[in-house]
Amino acid sequence: MGDVMGGGRAEDGKRRVAQALTRVVAREGIAGVSVRAVAAEAGVSGGTVQYHFSTRVEMIRYAMEWTSAQVEQRLAAVPRWGEIREWTREILLELLPLDVERRREHAIWLAFVAHAATDPMLADLKRRTNLKLNELYSRIVVARRGGSVSATGAVRPAPGSEADAILLQSLLDGLSLQLADMESEEAAEAGPRLLDRYLALAIDELPGQESKI
Repeated sequence: MGDVMGGGRAEDGKRRVAQALTRVVAREGIAGVSVRAVAAEAGVSGGTVQYHFSTRVEMIRYAMEWTSAQVEQRLAAVPRWGEIREWTREILLELLPLDVERRREHAIWLAFVAHAATDPMLADLKRRTNLKLNELYSRIVVARRGGSVSATGAVRPAPGSEADAILLQSLLDGLSLQLADMESEEAAEAGPRLLDRYLALAIDELPGQESKI
């Protein structure tokens, strides 16, 4: 029991340091990350930081993985029942920087992604995250078009759905950059409106239909 509890406390300590690191990154970027800066942000000693992470690179990798996991947990918490176009829209909105927390999260992720160019392990995490997102976008496109998912969870897309999933991912990435440059209130108003416009024009509209927007 003592080992289990000790292990839990150690993991809590690592998460506390990771959370502090993300706050430093949000303010100062990756260049601002140091044992001293993270320790001060976490309210612990430099020795405590080094106890959990032997190197700066290890600390950054863990924080990037932790940030990615937080996003996954938030997306998984979105209810997936009722009107399909409503809950799929809610999932997509969760990926846009529409409030203080998500704007901070977006800035942190961009900093990590830029740093991934110098770290093969971060580059691999970026690649795996993009693959998961592409699978999510594929499922959303199929669901909104009345497609099907097999008993094993495999998506059965209609022709063109794969390309449209890539376009949807590109739209979310680009729209996030635009919204991040807006004031918070403007982003909160514009984000849902622009997403709805894109979904109506490019995802929901069936071939031969005329847009009503």
